[in-house]
Amino acid sequence: MAAALQGARARPAAGPCSGRRPAVASAIRPQRILRTQRTTVFAQPPILEGAMLRRDAEQLALDGLALQPSGPAVLPHVDPVEQPPGNGFEAASAAADGAAAHHSGACGSAVGSAICAPQADASTSSSSGSGGVDGCSGSLDGNGSGPAGWQRREGAHAAAATAAAAAVADGHTPGPSSSGADHSVAAIGSTSVCIAGVESGLGSDLASSSGAAMAAAVATPSSSDGSSDSSSPGVSARHRRRASRQAASASASSHEGATDGVVNGALYPPSERSQIQDSWDALMRWSKFFRRLQEDAEESPADAARKVVVFGGGSFGTAMGTSLARKRPDIDVVLLLRDGKLAADINERHCNTKYLPDFALPPNMRATTDIHEAADASYAVHAVPVQHSRAFLEGIRDVLPPTVPIVCVSKGLEVGSGCMMSEVIPSALGRRQPATFISGPSFAREVMEGRPTGVVAASRDAKLARQVQSLFASPAMRVNTSTDVTGVEICGALKNVLAIAAGIVEGLDLGHNALAALVAQGCAEIRWLAEKLGAKPQTMSGLSGLGDIMLTCYGDLSRNRSVGMRLGRGERLEDILASSSQVAEGVATAGVVVSLARRYRVSLPVLTAVAQVLDNNLTPAQAVAAIMRLPQVEEH
Repeated sequence: MAAALQGARARPAAGPCSGRRPAVASAIRPQRILRTQRTTVFAQPPILEGAMLRRDAEQLALDGLALQPSGPAVLPHVDPVEQPPGNGFEAASAAADGAAAHHSGACGSAVGSAICAPQADASTSSSSGSGGVDGCSGSLDGNGSGPAGWQRREGAHAAAATAAAAAVADGHTPGPSSSGADHSVAAIGSTSVCIAGVESGLGSDLASSSGAAMAAAVATPSSSDGSSDSSSPGVSARHRRRASRQAASASASSHEGATDGVVNGALYPPSERSQIQDSWDALMRWSKFFRRLQEDAEESPADAARKVVVFGGGSFGTAMGTSLARKRPDIDVVLLLRDGKLAADINERHCNTKYLPDFALPPNMRATTDIHEAADASYAVHAVPVQHSRAFLEGIRDVLPPTVPIVCVSKGLEVGSGCMMSEVIPSALGRRQPATFISGPSFAREVMEGRPTGVVAASRDAKLARQVQSLFASPAMRVNTSTDVTGVEICGALKNVLAIAAGIVEGLDLGHNALAALVAQGCAEIRWLAEKLGAKPQTMSGLSGLGDIMLTCYGDLSRNRSVGMRLGRGERLEDILASSSQVAEGVATAGVVVSLARRYRVSLPVLTAVAQVLDNNLTPAQAVAAIMRLPQVEEH
């Protein structure tokens, strides 16, 4: 056990996920856990032979993990919430790459040794024995592990793979294992190397014709008399099918070459199709692996919620409440309204006849005007318009328990103070209340229709953000998390002002070129101000930034865009607001944005022009002409 522990320390899991608490794969049955500085080592059961070893090695190779034939299995930890998909997959693939290469060298595999020592010929590699371990380790250490290391060795690998495939096809069987394992274990070692390389997309040589030939040769190992045995217990049927597809694709591409256009329903050449399919399969395995981690995680406090109160009965508050009620029929979702008539109408007809009359509400959803319904709620969704939020929260301050998390979906800046909702909530309640802020491209009507939607839940408490993610995430709604509350809120507020500008361009019929240029300039202005306020630059390119801007500026259901279109067509602002039953937050926010810009010394030409038009100081056409006459400057 001491030797196994020392070996585990000498071969830490590669990639950005090293050193974190690992997850336990279902294929491994650990007796006890040994902890090292960077990894957690799971001690193997005393007996691990035959079909069990083959099954575990193959499954872990497919899942981006590696089961070593002797000693403990070292598993990298991958955080299902905080780790980005690309980084998590690369880390798992790099760990499988290094561990499977060591596995093949220890068993004396011809293919494993050829990959680790590409300069050796077939006859040398087939009898390398345990020397393959040192050669493989030196290759990985010298060239770097993971995708970059494989890419730097593409040319040598292709030649070595062809030689190894020829050696196996000619009847050269792997030599005896230095660890005493049988030939089937050596075959598993070779297959692990092939699968770890081909299926994780590490290096184009393993997806080329040479790599395909190597995979095909390994999938049909030679017996002692040189005959092919396609039913070898060392290779699964899934591996053989994949190797056959690789070989067929490589053969077709070598004879036919690249084709232009669609042939027999296929757009890409066979070799490219195979690579695309392998990349997709690897992504699906990564997804399955992370879902298993999430299922095995501890139960979230959101799972124990039994009542959620929604402050406000507008379209988006109703939509978010409906989405939650559909997902969790066991939760009591209560709309807290000021309009008693609307509350009675919702309870009688079971639909929001004022804002969303075309949609039936779930049976576990109801409406009330009694603020004491908030006293025993597990979560409170705040959907009151920003300009009325302070008065509403002050009225409910004594009823709402200080421990109930508020999930705020209101977007905008308070007129007069210029405060964001993250500042309004504690100021109005007179205390620090746990809060999360949801923003992103999400029209209420499409949420009610159950169409795919993505939003961001931002909180300075990352754990609370994950709770809200667990509460609202469903097959129809993706909920990302963030700790950049300022960035999420500023983007959500300023995009409404930019949408009015986009609507003005539409109303003036200035064309797509003008609209694209305007939106691009507006995005830059939002970023300038957001960074001055302390927001993270990457938030601008996410769902709450660019995603919400695109939806609001181009979507036909955008209230702020509709206001701008009507202004561009010559209608008066007073008439527009009087004819609308819903609030366009951008109208009130525009003036506040200019005040913030002056305070932080930021020039915002487009957003300032919108405020001028709304204040009736400029006509829409005059504002566009003035913007076009601004000095030509360097883009930044």
